Amino acid sequence: MHDFISMHRTGCRLLKKIHSVDSCIIPLHLLELCLELVRIYGGLFLTAALIDALLPGDYRQAVLWTLFLLLLNVCLGILNQVLKRRFKGLKTEVWLLFYVWLRQKAFSMDFETMERPEVSEKILFSERTSDMYGGLGILLYQYCNLLRAVLNLVLSTFLVVHLCLAQSACGGRVWRGLASPGVCLGLFSLVLAGMVACAWKVFRHFAARQKEIFASHTGVEDRLGYFMNQIYGNTRMAKNIRIFGMEGMILKNTGQFQARSRAYFAKMCDVGRQESNANGVVNSVFTICAYLLVGIKVVTGAVTVGAFTRYAGALNQFGGACFALIAGHGELQKICTYMEEFLAFLDMRSHHEKGSIPIEKRTDGEYELAFEDVSFHYPGSEEMVLQHINCRIPLRGRLALVGCNGAGKSTFIKLLCRLYEPTEGRITLNGVDIRKYDEEEYRSLFGVVFQDFKLFALPVWENIVAGYERRDDRIWEALGLADAKELVQGMPGGLDTWLYRDLEDGVEISGGEAQKLALARALYKNAPVVILDEPTAALDAKAEAEVYARFHEMVEGRTGIYISHRMSSCRFCEDILVFHEGRIVERGSHQQLSAQGGQYARMWEAQARYYNS
Repeated sequence: MHDFISMHRTGCRLLKKIHSVDSCIIPLHLLELCLELVRIYGGLFLTAALIDALLPGDYRQAVLWTLFLLLLNVCLGILNQVLKRRFKGLKTEVWLLFYVWLRQKAFSMDFETMERPEVSEKILFSERTSDMYGGLGILLYQYCNLLRAVLNLVLSTFLVVHLCLAQSACGGRVWRGLASPGVCLGLFSLVLAGMVACAWKVFRHFAARQKEIFASHTGVEDRLGYFMNQIYGNTRMAKNIRIFGMEGMILKNTGQFQARSRAYFAKMCDVGRQESNANGVVNSVFTICAYLLVGIKVVTGAVTVGAFTRYAGALNQFGGACFALIAGHGELQKICTYMEEFLAFLDMRSHHEKGSIPIEKRTDGEYELAFEDVSFHYPGSEEMVLQHINCRIPLRGRLALVGCNGAGKSTFIKLLCRLYEPTEGRITLNGVDIRKYDEEEYRSLFGVVFQDFKLFALPVWENIVAGYERRDDRIWEALGLADAKELVQGMPGGLDTWLYRDLEDGVEISGGEAQKLALARALYKNAPVVILDEPTAALDAKAEAEVYARFHEMVEGRTGIYISHRMSSCRFCEDILVFHEGRIVERGSHQQLSAQGGQYARMWEAQARYYNS
């Protein structure tokens, strides 16, 4: 009983969410359901009346019933076509709702929560099960089927009871005894109980088998999807595949996952076929008994020959409704089980405080950022990536972060941008803990080019403007500062040129060109703090030198933070933080640190040796 209540609580919650998006979807499905029942039972009554009119030769009445039957089918047919046209858009809308809600929730979550493995698993599980078994559209369809079965059961029950209570007018004692109301009700109840018991047993048996097969299939579709989407559908992998002769390896792995997937679906189809056959046997026995019951009533004169079609149809509807209730319950149970994971994802709370204090609007860009005894380790790990960091970031100055790989530089930036929260200590803006500020307002202070930046298969201007208002003069200014103006001017459509060929016939750009556009995006934001994480990694030596030469101009009037492994870039910054094993071990200008003979000096000399050789 608890599972039953839990299942329908999940289902009703999802139906409410669907209704909140479009209040017409559910009422239109209910209208279609009612029209279908009117067609079925109206057809049964009119057909029975037509036969009863034809048997004694009352052709005038027969013509009248025929016209009523045609009118009913024509009117309902027209309404059904209108609804079908409306349903084409509705079905797509309901199908998309699942993916829209999934991504809306993902966008609303803080970065740290989003990166947790269990969150990714919930998203993948929800998408996989929805693709395989249907999402919100199937849920709505199954609930409509369930309601149809209930209404069908109620209507057909009235007719069946009316049939059983009909009094015999002729026939022998044995036949009249069999046709008596009490015996008919008893026999019908006995047959019905047997059918329901058998149908339920069939459902439970095959549901358990399907669940067992599904559990053994976990992850195969994810792996197959990776090969199809990330390898076969990714033209950027084509060079590596050809150079290293990976074709055989990729096809071999794909074939293995396809074989496992085929075996899974073959088992599921086999179980479905066996279940259909078992239900067919049970339904056939019930149909035979139903026809025998109606036949006895006709033979004994309890009902007319025309009524035979009405009551036989009603008994068929009754049996079908019973099967639909049992099967619909099973399908809903399966859908609601995996939809619970989807709802659990929607209910997940962010681990970060959103904050509410607005950022002070300053035209002079006078913001002071400070790390106060900050230590940090990533979720799921106890190893501290940063340890007891204490520093103040100079205002309107240029700060360089240097150190070996894994020293903590990028993590320092992630904490500064509030993508993660410190494990210990705090980060402040103008003396206030940044967790108290409104999250979106706080992030508006930063324009960042991350080391693993991404551009989208969209027009150039959208990649530059991002979430802000388009102003072409500012776009060209940012492109000029990033040394990408000539690149865009040379494109076929200028700012309206699409990048890549994923969605349109766009242009393919190199890694260095992409990095320049990413740099322009950061500058277009016009944030008071500009952060460049390895901004010249994909540039040649000449382009790198040009970026360094314009670095003063890029961050003029703003705070510039620069991360690089190339020590030559540090000469353009008046303040340098040297990271080593998660700590700040040195700080000063290039001249000061070079004279100290410490970590920075050793790194500088090591790189200078290669440059001078």
